[in-house]
Amino acid sequence: MLLWTLGCMDSSTETVSEGAEDQTSFSIGHVLLTLGDWAGEDHTDFHNIVGALVDRRTGVLVVASAGDGTIRTFGLDGEWRDTRGGRGDGPREFLRLDGVFDYRGDSLVAFDRGDHHASVWPYRAGRVRRVSVADLPADLSFPTLRGALGDGRLLWTAETADDGFDEPGFSHVRQTTVFLTAPDGDGFQAVGKTTGAMLYRYPFSTFARGMAPFSPRSFANAHDSIVYFGSTQFARGKRVTTTGAPLESVPFDLSRRAVSIAEQELDIAVRRSEVQGLPPTPLQAARLRELELLPYPDSFPAIGAVVVGRDGRVWVAEYQPPQTGADQAFPGSPEWSAYSETGNSRQHYRFPGWFTLLWADEVLAVGVVRDTFDVEQILIFPVRAEEGDSSR
Repeated sequence: MLLWTLGCMDSSTETVSEGAEDQTSFSIGHVLLTLGDWAGEDHTDFHNIVGALVDRRTGVLVVASAGDGTIRTFGLDGEWRDTRGGRGDGPREFLRLDGVFDYRGDSLVAFDRGDHHASVWPYRAGRVRRVSVADLPADLSFPTLRGALGDGRLLWTAETADDGFDEPGFSHVRQTTVFLTAPDGDGFQAVGKTTGAMLYRYPFSTFARGMAPFSPRSFANAHDSIVYFGSTQFARGKRVTTTGAPLESVPFDLSRRAVSIAEQELDIAVRRSEVQGLPPTPLQAARLRELELLPYPDSFPAIGAVVVGRDGRVWVAEYQPPQTGADQAFPGSPEWSAYSETGNSRQHYRFPGWFTLLWADEVLAVGVVRDTFDVEQILIFPVRAEEGDSSR
């Protein structure tokens, strides 16, 4: 399925009580490009899209599909150009592809969560370079690649190990360290810390362990020489220079929401139905009993996702409760706000459908949607940067 049409946007002024001083609201019109269908026409049979980016200078759209471990390249007219990668442990394969980012304008860097390494892939044919983190402190493990800076340094996060146990009904927050390495993975330059997911594990239980329902996420991303990081539990993005010097934070005009009894009951009901689908064994019975021990917070974060655009704006979507109990992934949102680098202005965008933003600049926004048949599609929309803001 391929659609290429001009987009239009209708603007109107929006009033917000607190937060950014200037707010403007845009309704996104027609999509510029739709790419993806179940039949895989033109190599568009995507499965579990984990990243996308656009190089407007060379007219390239890159899509990372974790289902088959491939990195697919298209022109901005939707024409397929090439497919690289694949599932496996070879030098040009991925155990678990989990992200792709622009690298120095002539390459992309991909993250393999299977063995927590990065690899640099030139846009044109060339040697693929593997990058492994070499100097992590002993208390950190399993680094996650979050992006790359213009000078080639890589941005990572790593969680602090926590082997402690909690009392029933409570959970602890995992600490996440944000750090930079050299392009070859050497060195360790910590630039900040943030909170990760809320976890629970009970000493008397074999199975009651995992991520707490409505758990916050940590985020980290880079824009040129500035690193943004924080937690979706808190309505702000911290900013530091790549030397670690603190800058003014970006406040988001959001708050926390109360977790209703109905939301808890729905979450438990979905989880219970999934466990009841297992064979009737003592294991099933134990898991059903332990569902009643799940810790639920009094409130949950209103932030669902944070993406830093190439132009420095910070895109934020409101939190949407998971549609299934076992799936805590962000399902997308039609409502996104783009904050200026200092947070003193905000542009609010209304996208058609449940849209998960993957990449943006001052001209285009690229993301993914899933239809009722779970078919994934890449969409490219036109966006408008505010005149006089810090976008570049």
